[in-house]
This record gives sequence, C-alpha cells and structure tokens, in this order.
Amino acid sequence: MAEKESTVYIVDVGASMGSVHNGREISDLDFAMTYIWDKITSTVALDRKTATLGVIGLRTDGTANELEDEESFEHISVLQEISKCVIVSPSSCIVYPKLFSILLPDLKQLRSSIVLSNTDKGDAISAIVIAIQMITKYCKKLKYRRKIVLVTDGQGPLDADPDSVTEITNKIKQDNMELVIVGVDFDDAEFGFKEEDKDPQKAKNEQTFAELVESCDGIIGTLQQAVEELGMPRLKTTRPVHSYRGWLTLGDPEEYDSAACIDVERYPRTMVRRPMGASRFVQRQDPANGSTQSTGTLVNDGDLAMPDTEGNDLAGVKNSRTYQVLDEGAPGGKRDVDRDDLAKGYEYGRTAVHISESDENVTKLETKSSLDIIGFIPWANYDRFMSMTVSSILIAQRTNSKAVMAFSSLIHALFELETYAVARLVTKDDKPPVIVLLAPSIEVDYECLLDVQIPFNEDVRSYKFPPLDRVVTVSGKVIKEHRNLPNDALISAMSKYVDQMDLSSFGRDDDGNPSEYMPMSETFSPVLHRIDQAVRWRAVHPTEPIPPPYEILVRYSNPPEDLVNQSKKRLEKLIAAADVKK
Repeated sequence: MAEKESTVYIVDVGASMGSVHNGREISDLDFAMTYIWDKITSTVALDRKTATLGVIGLRTDGTANELEDEESFEHISVLQEISKCVIVSPSSCIVYPKLFSILLPDLKQLRSSIVLSNTDKGDAISAIVIAIQMITKYCKKLKYRRKIVLVTDGQGPLDADPDSVTEITNKIKQDNMELVIVGVDFDDAEFGFKEEDKDPQKAKNEQTFAELVESCDGIIGTLQQAVEELGMPRLKTTRPVHSYRGWLTLGDPEEYDSAACIDVERYPRTMVRRPMGASRFVQRQDPANGSTQSTGTLVNDGDLAMPDTEGNDLAGVKNSRTYQVLDEGAPGGKRDVDRDDLAKGYEYGRTAVHISESDENVTKLETKSSLDIIGFIPWANYDRFMSMTVSSILIAQRTNSKAVMAFSSLIHALFELETYAVARLVTKDDKPPVIVLLAPSIEVDYECLLDVQIPFNEDVRSYKFPPLDRVVTVSGKVIKEHRNLPNDALISAMSKYVDQMDLSSFGRDDDGNPSEYMPMSETFSPVLHRIDQAVRWRAVHPTEPIPPPYEILVRYSNPPEDLVNQSKKRLEKLIAAADVKK
C-alpha cells in the first residue's frame, strides 16, 4: 500500500504579490501559482486515496480559521480543508477519466478563492501554526508523511517571537513534519540568484525564514528554481508484481534424481509505460424536456458516466455491436443474428472449418507452469536481433537460503563460461510456451538472470537484399567499382563525419569533464509527459492556451547545435565526396 501523505499549501495573496519583478510578464502571485497548481494537479493525477492536501490563504482580506478570535491569526483563511481533490473540466468532449476518479470539492472554486487581496497584513509564522493544527487534527496519531509548503514574497510582517518559534520547531520535529519555504526572488547562493536593492524588511524576513527552516531540518529556496524544476518529469514508482513463481529446472526431476530444481521469482525489468487514455463523452440530455441532467451514475452495461458535479453536462458514450448474415428473404438482404447463435470457425483455403465449443480444447496446448533450461549457447553465437520482447529479471526465492546459494552458483557459472542459458517458459497453466534467453548479471549489491523472449523458427523473417559492397550482374559477374557503390573517399569522409558527431563524450559532468551527452536518466518519453502536462494544465485553466512542452522533453529532438557547428566542415567534405547535387 502506498504511503499516506498529507500536505498543506500556504499561499501568500497579499497586495505586494501583485507586483511584477525581474523581467517577468506575470505577477508574483501568478508566478507562485504556477508552482502551486502543478503540485496540486500532480497529487490529483496520482489517483491515490492516501494522498491528501489542504490550502491556506495568507494575507487575505478576511479571516477564516479556528483561531480567528486571536489577533495574531487575522488575515489568514483556510481555503480548503485537508481532503482529496477533484478536477472538473467539462470544456471538451474528450475527457481523461483518471482525473475524475477522486470525487471531492471542485478545484475551480478553489481557483476563484485564490485572488490578490488589498492588504499586506497577515503573519506567515501564524499561518504555519494553522497548518500544523490542520495536519495534527486530520492525521491524529496515524502514520502519515506530513508536509507544509509556504510560498511567499517575504514582504509581510512576521511575529518571530523566539519562544513561539522554538515551540513551532519542536512541534514540527516531534510530529516528523517537513517544512518547505519557497520565496519569490529569495537569495539562493546554490542556485546562483541574488536580488539587487532588496527591501530591508524582506531581507530580515528571509533571514528569519532561513533560521526557522534550519532549526527544523526543512528546505528553503527561491521560487525561480522551483518553477524551473517543474519541467523535470516525475517518475511514478510501481509495485513489483511477479510474472512467474516456481521452479527453474535443469533436467527432468520426475525421472532423474540428479536434476536441479531452484525456487525462483520473475519480475519485469523494462516495460513500456503508456500515456493516460481518453474516453469519449457527449452532452447529457433529459429525454423528457431536453434539459441537462444532473445525475452522475453509471449508464447501462457499466459504461462510464461523469460524476454528479455542478456544471457537468457530459455523459459516457455507450457502444453497441450487431451481427448480420446475408439473407435474400430479409429486408435489405441482411438479417440480424444474436451473438449466442455465432460459432467459431477457422479459415481453411476458401472455406471455414467449424469447431464447436466442446471441442475447442483440441486447439489448445495443455501446459503446466514451468521454467526449464533446455540448453546453453556462447555469448558470441547470439545475435542481437533475436531479442523479441522487453526484459525481465529472475531472482532466487528471497526466503530460501538454499535456493539463493544454488542460483548464485548458476549465475557465476554462466558468467565465467561466457554462456547464455536457453529455457522454455510457461508463466501459468495452459498458457502457450515461449523460449527465453537467460543472461547472467552480477552487480555490487545483487545477482540475477535477465531474460528476453527469443523467436521460434516461424517468427524469423529472412529477407534477402542486394549487397552494399558489390554489384552482381545478371550474368553473375561481381563488380567492385560502380556508380552505385561507395568509393574509398566517400567511406573515409563518412567515417570521419560519424566520429565527429559522436555523442558518447560530448556532454559535461559537474566538474567539466567529458561525459555522455544523452544519459538514460535524463531521457524521458515526450508523448507521455506532454499529455500529462496538457491534461493537468487544462484541468485548472479551461480556457487558457496550453503552454509549450518542457525544455527537457524536446532537448534531444535535434542534435546539439554546438556539435553540428563543429561538424560543419566534415559534412561539407562528405557532401563533396558523395557528389550531392541537391
């Protein structure tokens, strides 16, 4: 089960947040909300019942909190109690249902509540106290990951009484809360930002915030860095689910006592992650008077309908299928038949061979769940194109010490002999068997076998193409020099150009040394994260244009400009050697 989380966001909406600074085209509040909305919509998109959040407005015109009778807690408003959120965006007939699976208060109402105020009164320290109280009341003594995020420009007054700050710090530590303060144009030496001509009051407040964060082991940073980091896609962790659990055998244990049987477990190592899917919806109409219905239940046959939410007028599309056969006596020459009247047939030449349901087991191969080694091949004899699927990882049963020792012996034997094992795999009873290649992998902290599916004879496509290094005439004569064959000058020019465009060492590490330009850890799926970005933006900005893709998603769409410029002369020589006319 995923870890429970409870986060409270404190948003500074004071009058000073309406200013525009440092060349930005939007106000400080809009700049701050770029960060806040991204965090909130990311929480909603997780589709987890254990992820909750609340929102507090700081320096609001009014006061709405449980301690509002005390003067120090004025101009602080709880805009949303800690709860799960819902995003309702019925502005399009293509809707992403994942964002609708958490049925809670409409975030459009929250968005309308976060507006610039006409006052600068309101104590941020007191707002943190309110956030602590909200989390304590909601989480009680249960195990939660508790977090408070304050976004402010540091312009408002602070009640930094040492005794109060110490009490707040002790409470944060005692309840294992995490305090994060993100400041608009706060100085940050690590990020390399320092605001010139800073207001003395703001500088003093920044120092107070820094001391508070340091005392409770929190985090403080500048908003500019936080917004820039939003472009870094967040990877979703997945719980490992085994695809096979049983014996790995070498030999037949039913016939030979010398056969080896090792208890193993198989898990995915790589798997394609698909983007969120879309469902189609239409305007929901009342059959009686044509008015929009307000109900939000499932339609017939379990089709998806939109939740009962104000302003929601969409209904799920119901799919239906009919079956027809040719019948000259029926209207239109076709007659509808029920699905239950259909029979399965296999195409055989120009006819169909009928096999009844009672005889269907004839077409199925009865198998038992197993993983049997059937042979070994040297590394050098395996061709890369033989790998057909994503890879999986095979480990010994973790609670079986004998299996761990035996499995480790097999891995080291394969590694020392530079050999792969070939095995027959049936993941579940009556599943079709597949052939997999088992490759040893020995790391510092673990050992395993990596497996990929390899083809049967019918799966291989052997196509023949003309050779690239010679021309064979109709009479069988072999020609080594021809206008369609590359000469030595062209081969040399191409080789030098390829070497010049090498990406393996074009990047630079933190110390400025050559490194890989395109590491796997920084290569993200553009389609997956672009759809996620667009959906989260449209959820809270139904009419505004969707922003361009994050820079990291398009960074590797083209070769680096510096490398292209460095290789320009090599390219010109290659063009000349190839005698390119256009």
